[in-house]
This record gives sequence, structure tokens and C-alpha cells, in this order.
Amino acid sequence: MDKQKRQWIIKQIILEHPVETQEQLTGLLKSRGITASQSTISRDMKEMCLVKQIDENGKLVYRTNASLSLNPSKILKEKISDVVLQVTRSGNLVIIKTMPGNAHTIGVLLDQLGRPEMLGCICGNDTCLVISQSPETAQAFCENLC
Repeated sequence: MDKQKRQWIIKQIILEHPVETQEQLTGLLKSRGITASQSTISRDMKEMCLVKQIDENGKLVYRTNASLSLNPSKILKEKISDVVLQVTRSGNLVIIKTMPGNAHTIGVLLDQLGRPEMLGCICGNDTCLVISQSPETAQAFCENLC
């Protein structure tokens, strides 16, 4: 299983269950058919900026902390170099081809950035369609993407 998918599942588990330890998280991953070493889980948790916080029952549990997350612009730049295969502009449309299973991640990051030249973004499995106001704003979007 690739890191991106594993981290997405970790995030879902953290949101669904009060996870107090890495061992507990490892067990919950295993119950979903995912085997990963403690060091892998530890690295994932660090990259995801998971922190321990007191929950409503007074227990210390892992939570996502958006304020500690990396800058979406930085993440987007890294993801583009890792998974984007091609960027094409046609009029006011920008088509971003990605490796299979990665288009949604690119779309979410673009949405988080709130780029003014982007009216909207529709993503499938390996393609993002970015809609701009005009051919000029689409060109500006392409130039600023990387």
C-alpha cells in the first residue's frame, strides 16, 4: 500500500476512534488489512502532524492539528513533482493528468489554496479539470502551478 493511501486511512481512523497509542493505531490498521511497522506508523504520524490532545473524556488521544500542518502550497509543489504527468491548457480550461489515484489530492490542495484564477476544479481518478475565467487567467494558473 502506498504512503498516501495509508495516511488517508490513518486520518480516517483518528477521526473515527479515540486512539491513545501507536500500538492501538497499528491494531486498528491491521483490522483493516494494513500491515505497517511501528517505525513506518511513527513517520506517518509525524508527517501528518498528529498531536495528542485531551478528548471529551479526559483521555490523551491523537488528533489532527491543522495549525501544525505543512503549507498547502509546499505540499502541492511536492505532489506536482511526484504525481503530475502533464498539464495542458485549452482556452479557459486546464487539464492536469496525474498518476492513477492522485487527482483528488491535487484538487483538494488547489481548493485549499483558493487560487483567484481558478473558478472551480473537478477531479476524477487521474485527471483534474480546472476552470478559469478566461484563457489569460488559465495561462496564469499554469505558469504559477509549478
